[in-house]
Amino acid sequence: MLRRLATALRAGALTAALLPGLGLAGEPPDTEVLPRPEAVQAPGVSGLLSLPPPMARGAARALPAVLVLHDALGPDSRSEPYVEQLLGAGIAVLDVRAEAPDALARMAAVELLLADARIDSRRLGVLGFGAGAVTAAASPLPARALLYPGCASLPPAGPIPGAVLLAHGDTDAANPGAACAAAAEALAAGGARVRRVEYAGAGYAWDRPAFAIGERALVPAPGGDGRVLVRPWPALAEMASAQVAGFFAAALAP
Repeated sequence: MLRRLATALRAGALTAALLPGLGLAGEPPDTEVLPRPEAVQAPGVSGLLSLPPPMARGAARALPAVLVLHDALGPDSRSEPYVEQLLGAGIAVLDVRAEAPDALARMAAVELLLADARIDSRRLGVLGFGAGAVTAAASPLPARALLYPGCASLPPAGPIPGAVLLAHGDTDAANPGAACAAAAEALAAGGARVRRVEYAGAGYAWDRPAFAIGERALVPAPGGDGRVLVRPWPALAEMASAQVAGFFAAALAP
């Protein structure tokens, strides 16, 4: 399993090296301090808006942006590596701070981005973790990354075109391979361009921060029925965040 992960990590690093600003290969980029996130708020939703530094933005033009929708436990630090990688790829990020980001919160967050002249309204995506991925799956935005969305209980998304990344572990009881394959087929039948990634040896929420070596936890299942085992895997979280950034960089390209 470790050999397979090492091979995948090398592939992930190669993918990330092709993206501007990720700095995983070649000459190290010039050091530049990222600006502090901006606190933004609208009725029904609040969030932290992070913009990439001028170096990553390139020409002075409107930026693509990605919403981040958290799991059923609410916002935590698992989004941090994804935010860093997305900023490195020149993509703005709105980290939605809601205990349970439902469709109304998602719509309010989109309105926040649409009202910002720095954001390109035609190039918006959404990244969801667990229960947040359930909400993201039904989003009409042109790019959706669904991390362990609870494939076995994922409701039909309907005919929604665009690019979709569906990622899950092969030891995740809430996301069995057969159910995720069926979910990917249903999304494709609705007009989406779907890429499904199954991580060998990974369970649910592999990117959830660990507070002790070998930590395990039981957290609410994304479908709201029961709990699911979590075993954090920091190395895989690093690889997954680079792959997610690569997905959005391609899907939201001008």
